[in-house]
Amino acid sequence: MDLFQAIETRYSHKENFLPDPVPLSDLERIARAGLAAPTGNNTQQVKMVILPDREAIEPILAIHQSKGLETAPAAIALLVDRNMVAPEKRLWIFEKEDYAAACQNVLLAATALGYSSLWLDSPFFDEGRQRAALQALGAPDGFHLYVLIPIGKPEGEGSRREKLAFEERLFYRKL
Repeated sequence: MDLFQAIETRYSHKENFLPDPVPLSDLERIARAGLAAPTGNNTQQVKMVILPDREAIEPILAIHQSKGLETAPAAIALLVDRNMVAPEKRLWIFEKEDYAAACQNVLLAATALGYSSLWLDSPFFDEGRQRAALQALGAPDGFHLYVLIPIGKPEGEGSRREKLAFEERLFYRKL
């Protein structure tokens, strides 16, 4: 699948996944695409944890339950290592932009390889869930979990939300 087809067909799969395992080589390829994303000041703060099977996902599921996560055969967690930026340089932190770029690459790579996915971020806005998830992932102090991305083959078509028309969102010269 080419890049533009992946962009046009990607959607947030919020239904069940098939139990078919995702080969580790595919998960590594997806993670590699995510880590190839640009980072502000080349800090490369984004780190990923591959959860290659249900056993690895279960500790996170104990913290937050969602339909996709309950059935996903694999997932990838995107974290940021805040220890990598010296305190005097924290004015120039781009961790949100960095994780967002990595997340988009992961979502597109998964789609290009024939998988469905979605990002789960809001459960980890809660400080207690954030701490519990970081502990479950074995992350040391100074890390922040931004998103968990369940990955697998969809069980059925999956619902897609309609996008506004191109002409309603694109303007030339002025809004």
